[in-house]
Formats: sequence, structure tokens, C-alpha cells
Amino acid sequence: MSTSNAEKPIMRAEAQTFTSVLRIILPWLAPAFFIGSTIIGAVKWFSPVPFWDMWDGTLQFYAGRLQGNRWLAFLEQANEHRIILTKVLFWIDYRFFQGLSHFLIAANIVLMFALWLTLCFIARALTSENQRLSYLCNALIAVPCFSWLQAENINWGYQSQFYMAYLLPLLALFSMARWVHEPGRRVRFVVAVLLGMLSTVTMANGLLTPVLLIAMLALSGQSTIRRMLSLICVAVLTFAAWAYHYHALPHAGAPFRTMMKFLLMFFGAPIGFMFHNDVLTMLVGAAAIFSAIYLAVQWTRGATRNPAFLALVLFAVHIGAAGAAATISRANFGLDAALAGRYETPIMLLYCVLLLLFVHLHRVHTATTAVVATLSVFIPLMLFTSQLAAFSLAGRENALQRARAALALNLDIDDRDSIAHVYPQETEDQRRQLRRVVNNGIRYNLSVFGLPEMRSAREAMGKTPASAKLSACDSAIDSVKPITSDPAHVRLTGWAFDAKAHRVPKVIFFVSDGVVTGAGLTGTDRQDMQMAIDKAAVKTGFEGYASAKGKDSISVFCPE
Repeated sequence: MSTSNAEKPIMRAEAQTFTSVLRIILPWLAPAFFIGSTIIGAVKWFSPVPFWDMWDGTLQFYAGRLQGNRWLAFLEQANEHRIILTKVLFWIDYRFFQGLSHFLIAANIVLMFALWLTLCFIARALTSENQRLSYLCNALIAVPCFSWLQAENINWGYQSQFYMAYLLPLLALFSMARWVHEPGRRVRFVVAVLLGMLSTVTMANGLLTPVLLIAMLALSGQSTIRRMLSLICVAVLTFAAWAYHYHALPHAGAPFRTMMKFLLMFFGAPIGFMFHNDVLTMLVGAAAIFSAIYLAVQWTRGATRNPAFLALVLFAVHIGAAGAAATISRANFGLDAALAGRYETPIMLLYCVLLLLFVHLHRVHTATTAVVATLSVFIPLMLFTSQLAAFSLAGRENALQRARAALALNLDIDDRDSIAHVYPQETEDQRRQLRRVVNNGIRYNLSVFGLPEMRSAREAMGKTPASAKLSACDSAIDSVKPITSDPAHVRLTGWAFDAKAHRVPKVIFFVSDGVVTGAGLTGTDRQDMQMAIDKAAVKTGFEGYASAKGKDSISVFCPE
């Protein structure tokens, strides 16, 4: 049956509506996947156990405050940095959220959103003549902004400094750009200056922000002697306050050739992370550097006078300076150090910046929209495989390894192989320092040492099962292995299930000769036990520690 003439306009209207809906939805499918998978990954890879710098930087920082060092603790250096703003987040995490990093990981996600949204506002300022192009750019830059390549920063509660070290300078430069666009709105200038000052207490590379604001004022055409002198005075006073009682740390140098390779690999890090090809990585790094130089030259030649363009060029300089600083301080560790996951954040931001700058220069060309649309397919596909790591079972294994390390520290067992997953164990000084921090954590019940399972594990040692309110439960010990670094204790694995309570206990206890001699944490998947015992017996697998004395007569007990 042929379609009537009256129905054809309706069908065309429906087709146009469907096409319009697709034009709205399709650009956001990949960004939605990247945003969603990153949030899921943050949950799946979560561990409340302090990791590496967090022992001194968060747990000891808060313990020091409890011991009377209330305000100076905020001003103390963290390596070569002053991370005052990040320490405020640490304080909030310990004061209100038990120091378990839930708040810190959530803060990392919020800061990622803030970076992306700031770039979206800048993209709109750079592509205001073409709403479709602006729409596509906003969707596209979400992909690198939420890429799982930067997982080291996402999963590590200590790394909010890495996000703030780029967010605040970006906001400062954009606020200055908005003031340049409308000089009558002086509050924007003041906000830019304040953000520039705050940038200096994110990380050491934030010290460049006041200088970049001075450069922007000089290049903007809005400079006056009064404004310039005011900005210079603020910068000098900020630097002087920052440098007060500062102790410079020595860094081992590296050959010039190695440093140049490191710098190129730093700027090509995402490619190196994905393809493991040093030559390709350095070529991409060189392309990024020359692209930034080319775009800066375009400003000086007058190709555009949009202040947001200048803001992004100077932000690229900020990232470049961070790369140079990393090269000076880290090149001696080898070229692989340039591919560290924490460096993926600034480089992904740099790639977003370069994209927006090129798009702005070619915004009037009809082909630009098509190019961005093509990149909206190509870039997510290129990053797709690495994004799947957010769902990896390795996240759960990582959390279990850290929990085992925390248990060893909680019971004062020197299992260096396990503890090395959360803190370096190469020297005696490192081991003593960690023990001091752990003792403070136990003393004040901070972080994981305040969890009920950790407290009950400590308190039950040496008691009888009856006095510790324990009872025998369904269990089996699969292995008992010696600990090379601590012959007085053994490491045990197995499974345990409390059939009476119809649940898997979080903590189990090892009893020998009528007293508790150790404890373990459950959580390891045991599908065989689920099939053999109970549907609820999924994570019955445990790992734990006990005294080596009486290791042949150990029984497993559960809390009543």
C-alpha cells in the first residue's frame, strides 16, 4: 500500500525528530560510559588502608594535631610541596569520616568534574559562534578528563592535591580572562588573584600561577601601572610567605639526554601507557610541545584576541613547567617514571587544551565540526581498552592485599612482603617510622585501626575464647606458611563461615592451647564454599596471622 500524501509530512517530521534526538544523545554515549565506569572503578578499587605517603601525610598529620601540633601541621612540607588545601581535606576526612578515605576518594571525583566543567565553560567561550561545535567539544573532552589512565590519582586519597594543582590555576586564568573581556567587573580580577594565591598551596608548581597572571595582564591590553604593581606585590608577598621556613630537598641529577627523553615521554605519557612504545611516545610528546608553541605564536601574531584563548595558552605553559619540574626531580628514576599514572592527569588536560585551542582557530570552517565529531568516535575507541581496567578483579585483590598489610601492622607482625604493598620496607628507618605512625593510629583508633574488626583483633590476643566471646565455627585452614622476616609468626589461609548466624564474619580468630594467638580477615571469593555450604558463603576465604608456637594445633573461632 502506498503512503498517502497527507502522511508524508508526518513521516518527515518524525524522521527529523528522531535525527535531532540522535544528534543530542549520540555524542554523550561514550562520555557517559567513561564517567560511569570511572565512578564504578573508584568504588571497586577502594581500600580504606592508608597507602604510601598517606601514612605520614594523613594519619600522622592528624595524630600530630591530637598531640598538640594543631596548626603548624598544616604548614609542614610534604616533600618539596606545601599542600595546605589538601591537608584541609585530610582533616575533614579524619575529623568527620573516621579517616577511611571515603571522603577523599569522593573529593577526587568531584575535582575531576570541576576540571571538566571549567573546560566546558572555556569551550563555550571559545566556540560561542557555533553551538553544535561547543556541544561536541564539551562531550569529547569528558573522555580524557575521566580516563582510567589516571587511576593512580582517582584511587589514592592523597592525590586531591594533583587535581587542585591544575584546577585552581585554570580557574584563576579563566577568571582573569573573563575580567579582560569585561574590565568593569573588578570582582573577577580579585577572584583571579585570590585563586592564584591559593594555587601556591596546592603543589609547588602552583607557584607559577601568580607569574602567569602577571603575564596575562601584560599581554591582555588591560595593564596599568597600578594594576601591574599591585599584582607583582601580591606575588612577591605570596612567594615570601610560601618560602618561610622552607627546606629545599636535594634531587639526584640525570644526564641531559635522559632528561630530554623523559620530558618527551612525559608529554606523550598516555600513548606510552597504552602502546608501550618509547619512540612513538616521544614523537607524540614532541608533537604536543610543538603544537603548544605553534598556538602561542598564533596569539602573538594576532590570529585571535579571545582572552580565553590566552588563558588556555598560559595554562599549557603551567603544565609544561610541571613537566619540566618532574623531569628535573624524577628523571634519575628512569624513563618509566615518566609514565606514572599520576602524570596522566595533567597530560590529559593538556590534550584537551590543545584540542580547544585548535578548534577555536578553525571554528568558522565547516569541516571543523566534522573533525570533532570524528574524534568523538576515535578517541573513546582508542581509550576503551584501558578504561575496562576500572572493572578489573585486580581492584578487589589490591584491596585484600592492603587489608592483609594493615592486619599485620595492627598485630605488630613484621610481614615485610605484605607491608611493602602499602609502605616502603627497604630500610630500618622506614620500618621504624611506619611503626611510630601505626602506634599513633592504634593509640587514637584512627583510620583502619579504629575499625571494629581491627580493634577486636588486637583486644582478643592472649585471651581465652570464652573471655573474648568467641565460638567455634565452620572452617578449614588451607595453608600455614612461615614469614621470613618474622619467624615468630606464620601466615594462614583458609575459609570460615558462621552457620549459626548465617553469615561470613569480617574477622576470625586463631586459637591454640586454649588462647587466642592470631586473627584473620575474610573477604576472598570462595565459590566452592558457596556451592558446598551456603549461598551466603561467597567471601568466606581468609588470610591471617598467628603465633608460630602451636601452629600445628590451631582452631578457627568466630565472634559470637
